[in-house]
Amino acid sequence: MEVLDSKTDSQSIVAREAPLVELEEHRTSRLILYDAIASEAMGTLTTGVFLAGFAVALGADYLAVGVLAAVPFSVQLLQIPATLLVERLRRRRDICVWAAGIGRIFLLGAAVASLLPSNAGVVTLIVSLAIYQGMASIGGCAWNSWMRDLVPPSEFGRFFGRRTMATTAVSIALALLGGLLIDGWKKYFPGDEAIGYSILFTLSALIGFLGVYLLRITPDRPMAPVEKAVHPIALLSAPLRDANFRRLLVFLSSWNFAINLAAPFFVIYMLKTLDYPMTAILGLTVTSQLSNLVALGLWGTLIDRFSNKAVLGIAAPLFLLCMLAWTFTGLPWAKPMLFYFLVGIHVLMGLSTAGVGLASGNIAMKLSPTGQATAYLAANSVVTASCAAVAPILGGLFADFFASHQLTLAFTWKGGREDVTLQVLDFHAWTFFFAIACLVGLYSLHRLSFVEEPSGTTDRLLLRHLLLEARRSVHSLSSAAGLLRVVRLPQWLVRT
Repeated sequence: MEVLDSKTDSQSIVAREAPLVELEEHRTSRLILYDAIASEAMGTLTTGVFLAGFAVALGADYLAVGVLAAVPFSVQLLQIPATLLVERLRRRRDICVWAAGIGRIFLLGAAVASLLPSNAGVVTLIVSLAIYQGMASIGGCAWNSWMRDLVPPSEFGRFFGRRTMATTAVSIALALLGGLLIDGWKKYFPGDEAIGYSILFTLSALIGFLGVYLLRITPDRPMAPVEKAVHPIALLSAPLRDANFRRLLVFLSSWNFAINLAAPFFVIYMLKTLDYPMTAILGLTVTSQLSNLVALGLWGTLIDRFSNKAVLGIAAPLFLLCMLAWTFTGLPWAKPMLFYFLVGIHVLMGLSTAGVGLASGNIAMKLSPTGQATAYLAANSVVTASCAAVAPILGGLFADFFASHQLTLAFTWKGGREDVTLQVLDFHAWTFFFAIACLVGLYSLHRLSFVEEPSGTTDRLLLRHLLLEARRSVHSLSSAAGLLRVVRLPQWLVRT
């Protein structure tokens, strides 16, 4: 009888604790989401189109633009000491909070750049962003390991897919508002457009401090105890001794080099070569983000159903096709329909980057052993970021060389009243980098085939089902129900 009573009491205690645990998990998910929204808002106003526009407004040359693009990747080398710091202190939340707080102060330093002479302003912008990104790298090392333990591995695809959907929606709204602010500032204060960008950087710093508070109140989970102390060299070299993870690093490194050889200069190419206004560029950027937003739920579901590698096998080639399409934007026959051509490119780029970004981040987490995630993810960040940092600097160094060279291919028909010439290739300036990036990307896809992903499949038959599922999802967006799902996104954010 006493045994039965003891068993009944235990069951009642578990029953009372279950709702509390579920409530705590729900609160944790909300805080992670709100922090992600704050970080995305901060990043939207200080990177991409706005950072490139700020640099151009300050009078930065091509090399300075390349350095600015390389800064976020160069500072990833700080992941090495950050890993040792996390393993020694074993207080990931505190490290993340302090690093984020100190770094975001320097966004205010970047905002001051518009008040300085041209060269001093560019240097101030680069140095301030380097310190901000460096502290973000240290905090990100702790954050990656922290999230690795907070989020169940089986939920990576759906959880981070929903999180990215929310941040993309916020990014779209802020990009439009930021664009309106910049255009309005140019209209009423011509000649002082750099001041408008400084206002955006100041706002982003304030939002960033809100994100620091959200991180501070997010529950922490103690790191797994270490049975014996590991030598720092052994800790940092463990990922490189893992043959499968080493193959993943080769793929991600070559892929990041290919992408960053061209992507940082898309905005500069449209601003200076195509002579597009900022509103048009922001419209194209928002178009890409909208397609990214629509595709994230699809890719997240397919990752959980099939594998990250299967999704990469579809999304990565699609992105390379978009990269190749950029080389045709300078052809004479494309000019009458150039804007619509760019809209199509941006739509497909948004679809493909959603899959590549989500799957590449997930597969790195998935191949990181439990208890060693900090070292593995730091190694991934350091190695891939090093290659990504070199690419835009090379682009900036060789920009002037390629600007004075041209490679064309044309077919000419003779025999009628007048000769007809069709130009099919015209590589000049930045289009050289777009073509080279596409070739390097093809090599990285070859390296992906050697990576082994556990509990997933890339079987051709199942890949056919994956494509059919993607096709059904895309078709559903053209129906009333599909459009209603997109319109109802804000309600989903409230529920989450």
